Amino acid sequence: MVRIQGQRFTLSGGSHRAYDDGDIVFDPEARKAALLILVSGWAVSCKSLPNGTRVVLEFILPGDIIWTPSVATARETIEAISHVQFYELSGHVLARYLDSNTGQNIILSEMMRCHARMSERLANVGRRDALARTGHLLLELAARIGPDRKRPGLDGFLCPLTQSDIGDAVGLSTVHINRVLKDLRVNGLLSFRNGTVEFLNRRKLEELVEFDDSYLATQPQIIPR
Repeated sequence: MVRIQGQRFTLSGGSHRAYDDGDIVFDPEARKAALLILVSGWAVSCKSLPNGTRVVLEFILPGDIIWTPSVATARETIEAISHVQFYELSGHVLARYLDSNTGQNIILSEMMRCHARMSERLANVGRRDALARTGHLLLELAARIGPDRKRPGLDGFLCPLTQSDIGDAVGLSTVHINRVLKDLRVNGLLSFRNGTVEFLNRRKLEELVEFDDSYLATQPQIIPR
């Protein structure tokens, strides 16, 4: 039983794969077609540039799926940023899954969700200032993760990201991110300490960065065969 996009599915014939923080889950030179479902932990899809810098394109959270042919075409690398576990479908098992309505619908839905997030990320990096970029990203991650059931009193989430990870996602240096997080805390908007993001005034932050989470609820219009 695995959870994909908030729903539970029974999948058989796949394999569980575990990776530690910093491990490469998939690189663009690999040509093996597989569907990877993140069961636990956090990973990133990123690109390393010739000048040695890294661009984080997407944060991969539990329930997200990775279609490796798409990743390979885009020349992206999937890297674990915490201990992670994936459920992998490949070979004849994958072929059978892709031939089903359920498999096709899930992949189509995930592609649309990824496109919506990428569109918003481009707007974030291209047109918002440093504080808005950072606040918007953390609000998006909170919306995707949902409330922490183990800590019901927390308006926030456990976050394994480093300041470097955040900077690579919003196009800012680590020094700049450190300054922005301090400003957010001083202004009573959010605190990021000891691996926990806590919103001190979520509504005010949402208004300040013009955060509208409707793009996260993208649903495809499926026409049954």
